[in-house]
Amino acid sequence: MDLNIKNIFITGTDTGVGKSIFSSILALAFYNQDKKVCISKPIQTGSPRDTDFLGELTGNKIPIFNTYSFSLPAAPVVSAEHENKKIEIEKIISDIKKLEKEFDCVIVEGIGGIAVPIRNSSFVARRSEEQKTIHDSRFTIHYLVADLVKDLNYPLVIVARAALGTINHTVLTIEFAKQKRLNLLGFVISLYDETLDDPVIKTAPDIISRLTQVPCLMKVPKVKELSFKSINSIQTNSLLL
Repeated sequence: MDLNIKNIFITGTDTGVGKSIFSSILALAFYNQDKKVCISKPIQTGSPRDTDFLGELTGNKIPIFNTYSFSLPAAPVVSAEHENKKIEIEKIISDIKKLEKEFDCVIVEGIGGIAVPIRNSSFVARRSEEQKTIHDSRFTIHYLVADLVKDLNYPLVIVARAALGTINHTVLTIEFAKQKRLNLLGFVISLYDETLDDPVIKTAPDIISRLTQVPCLMKVPKVKELSFKSINSIQTNSLLL
């Protein structure tokens, strides 16, 4: 199968759902088609680092880039403040745009889900006397992962767990993406075990699609061990991209 898409943003219904696994599968699929591909992990928090994990899963064959790394395993807005640092959105976007000029395909892996706050911006709004307001109002604007997706104008894929609760988490994420008017391609079920006779897992993809009218792009098969060999062996013939 020829993957025709150029740039893509990978998000999840939560942290630890398999974004790095799917990002690696997709990157290796491009790589095996002789396309020049890279992965950007603009922000990472905690340890072990996602960029190291991505390197292991891709056999260090895929260039991996990062703009901000923080030690505290938390939302970027919290981790950055913990280290008295400021995340510059313009820097993130500029770094990714530079990659677009160098690579055929850029895969951007988000942090957590699309409602995760990256940074806050506070400002004071002064209202006129005609509005009969005699005091200033202070507002805090949260810049979310969803806003980064929109600013990059990248198509979006949502990665979800093959587990109880995934219907609710995935539907909520999809509806939020629609509310933000993101270009949502579909969702992926991560580490799906075909051998399990579990109606909860078996029925979830179809129910999510019927509830949201969004396609399941792929069921990533469960592997015994996460490694470059196992990830590179996963067939993407069924991937609807």
